[in-house]
Amino acid sequence: MQLSHLVRILRSLVLFNFLFTWFSCFGQTTYFHQNFSKTTSLINPQPDTSQFSHIILTSPVLSYHKFHKGYMELVRTQQDSASGGIIRILRATPFLPNPKTLIIRIKLSAEAIQSNSVNAIYLYVGENFDPVNNSFPGNGNMFGRCSINFLGNAFNVKDLENQLAGDSIKLKKVVTLTWALNNSDKAFTYDVSNGTTGETVEPGKYDLWIDDKPINKGSNAYPGSSPYSETKLSNFEIRFRNGLGRIRMYDILITDGISGEELSGSMVMPNPVTMNSFIINDKNIDPATLKLAHISGKQLPFESTLLANDRVKIVVPQTLSPGIYLLYFTDRYKKRKSVKFLVQ
Repeated sequence: MQLSHLVRILRSLVLFNFLFTWFSCFGQTTYFHQNFSKTTSLINPQPDTSQFSHIILTSPVLSYHKFHKGYMELVRTQQDSASGGIIRILRATPFLPNPKTLIIRIKLSAEAIQSNSVNAIYLYVGENFDPVNNSFPGNGNMFGRCSINFLGNAFNVKDLENQLAGDSIKLKKVVTLTWALNNSDKAFTYDVSNGTTGETVEPGKYDLWIDDKPINKGSNAYPGSSPYSETKLSNFEIRFRNGLGRIRMYDILITDGISGEELSGSMVMPNPVTMNSFIINDKNIDPATLKLAHISGKQLPFESTLLANDRVKIVVPQTLSPGIYLLYFTDRYKKRKSVKFLVQ
């Protein structure tokens, strides 16, 4: 057997194994994940799945953040929020594809607390968060809210919908906050980060945990009876505005709570893609809803042409860099669908 032929076979096997692993693991969508293994390029108004869209410091001398190897540190040194400053950590650029469910897991600790404060740090999930306006978001923008209270030599986490707070957590103890939020029309089942399995959250509700202990389950979303919106889970914010102290966050992971969009019936041809054009095949495709993104989350411009009821040609203005890409759309029956493909 000629060496060149053997090389081609080996390359094909490598590609087959890669695609098999890739398709078999495709399911849950990761909207954001940062474990602070690096300390640069973590903020971008057009973020990928590892970047914050904005970090706002209203008084950077007195209230500030710092990226360290392995964690992000948030520090406030003066009590008053007007003169002492606010730290806002945002994903104000909407998550894509639009989530109907979210699981948020944050590994954190309080390293020092210089003064007690109720609602020292707020965590928000909602829509249309404004990185310019530092006033509180209105109820109309919110799906759910929780907060962290400073208790001197300890802290706890509180569900703001019903004012229930969890157990006190000692300084320097690392815990995992798990927040399961459901804006869909069906209940979904999820696992808590420590291995507790089979928890269910109903539509229009959320569950909030610290490690294996629930702070509350089945809390009502949409505070103040604000109107329903299908994009109510598209933004996320951490806001440190009260109290004096130093918080560390070691890992932030935001995924959907349902195992991805429907995949069956969708096909990209050819796959792998080698040019700047390809065809997506789906019998119920609605071309007007098509969006193209790199696996990192960055959306890409393209032109589409309907070839038949089940076939759409996609042309990208420039050659795609090698990697994994995602096409997602809504079909004519309003079902979300997506298909991944490889570019060589």
